[in-house]
Formats: sequence, C-alpha cells, structure tokens
Amino acid sequence: MEAVVKTIEQNALVLRLERNQREVGQLKNKLNSYVCEPKTYSFYERIESLKHRLENLSSANNEILRTLKEKKKSVEDYVESVRKQLNEFHELQQGVADYVKGVRSC
Repeated sequence: MEAVVKTIEQNALVLRLERNQREVGQLKNKLNSYVCEPKTYSFYERIESLKHRLENLSSANNEILRTLKEKKKSVEDYVESVRKQLNEFHELQQGVADYVKGVRSC
C-alpha cells in the first residue's frame, strides 16, 4: 500500500512540474513578444534578469523531472525542491506580469 501512495505522490509531482515547465515556456514566449520590447535601459535590465531566472528555473525543473522519472531518488528527497521551484515560479510569474504592465504603460 505504501508503495502505491509513493507512486501516486511521485506522479503528482511529475505532473505538476511538467505543467510548471509548460507555463515557464509561455512566460518566455510572452517576454520575447513584440509587446514586451523594453523601452528604457531599466526595462532592458529587468527583462534580461527575468529571462535568465526563467532559464535557470527551466533547467532545474528538467533536472528534477529527469531524476524523478528515472527513479534515482525517492519522492521525499524532492518535495522541498519542488516546493522551492513552485515558489520561484510564482515570483517570476508576478515579475513578468509587473514588467508587462510597466512596459505597456510607457
């Protein structure tokens, strides 16, 4: 029974990270769109920082997903890492929304 619960937990983590990875791709596409062209140097710095952070998040997500799918470590080893990834994603999502709002108001 315990093995079944762990498998379900692992599948849920993998699904959440995969969904998160798709959303990261959408944020990258949004930042690369014409609407988000930086109009000042300050906006240029912000967009570059956001892009860099999204790239790092995407790489970390892929590494965790790969390891979970290969079942190299137990789910418990990654619960905190996944929680941090999701928190970072939400911060980046808000940062992108703030950036887009700022660029559009210029």
